[in-house]
Amino acid sequence: MKGEMGHKVMRWMGYGALLATILAVVVLAAVLKHEHSSAQFVHSLDVNVSGGGACPLADVESINHWIREHGLYAESMKVESVEVGAIERTTLSHSAVASANAFVNYEGSVIVDVELRTPIARLRIDGYDMYITEDGFLLPIVEDRTAAVPVITGGYKPLFSSEYTGYAAQVVRDSIASLEEHIESLEAAKLPYYRQLDTNDSELRQVINDRVRKGMFMSKEEYKILFEDYERRKVSARERHTAKKREIEAAIAELGRQQQEARMKQHLVESAGDDFEALLGFLKGVNNSKFWQAEIVQIMLDGGDAERMELRFVPRSGRFVVDLGMVTELDGKLADLYRFYNKGLDKLGWDKYSHISLRYEGQVVCR
Repeated sequence: MKGEMGHKVMRWMGYGALLATILAVVVLAAVLKHEHSSAQFVHSLDVNVSGGGACPLADVESINHWIREHGLYAESMKVESVEVGAIERTTLSHSAVASANAFVNYEGSVIVDVELRTPIARLRIDGYDMYITEDGFLLPIVEDRTAAVPVITGGYKPLFSSEYTGYAAQVVRDSIASLEEHIESLEAAKLPYYRQLDTNDSELRQVINDRVRKGMFMSKEEYKILFEDYERRKVSARERHTAKKREIEAAIAELGRQQQEARMKQHLVESAGDDFEALLGFLKGVNNSKFWQAEIVQIMLDGGDAERMELRFVPRSGRFVVDLGMVTELDGKLADLYRFYNKGLDKLGWDKYSHISLRYEGQVVCR
């Protein structure tokens, strides 16, 4: 027993010594790293850029300049003064950047790995000029840089403002949440009116429940006068009650009307959001197809506000406009158009028609 106990004690002492050694090495490494960082100057700023598609809206030089002009890097800096988190946040504030990761290596180089957003269309309608990216992000035009993507024109009325930068889906979520909050506030505003209805009913009951009693020494004429006055008060109380009830119910109905109006706006916002998501899916499909990427030159959108989005486009081939109608079943409509290209226009001639409509599923109407 004593031998076994001794072995256990020795084993636990060994574990303790090993743990203490590991901790000492870790602490020593941290101290040496800190001393190294304290004495070492930054060697370089190395930006690595990926993504952005065929026509990226930023490059190594522009991101490098972006970081420097925000005062986050200078050749005279020491490694310990480099704010990696601030560099990442500042790099992400560039609208063309989707993600950023920054760190300092042992040699003293600040490394920033950047993933760019990929533009897939340019929205150029009345008062608007911005890019739509593959992930649904809306970003302003970058000076001295132009992406060769389809241009969107037309009478489309977006949910977002012309100065907006961010995800289109976020505008939809924020708008719906704001309207929901408004609906709830209108519901809360009804409560005082419901209390007024109760008070109005209570006041009428008090008058009705009042009784005129003939006193012991009261004459019939006196009692008659009191009773007639009581009847007049009841009639007057009922009239006041009815008028007040109508007034309160009208106020409640008006709040209900405003709630219904807000719910209708919510439905329109949801529909507009669905339409934009469908447009985004269409643009992604075009961007991922070499044929349609080369074929579609300009996209025209109509709708917005209370109207559903409708889409037409100008192709590179022929002298016609393709009308796809509402942004539903767009993949199927493009497939029908592609078949018509190969089996119809190749035989009939590309200049025969000025308008090709695929507004209705499975139908290609030309004129």
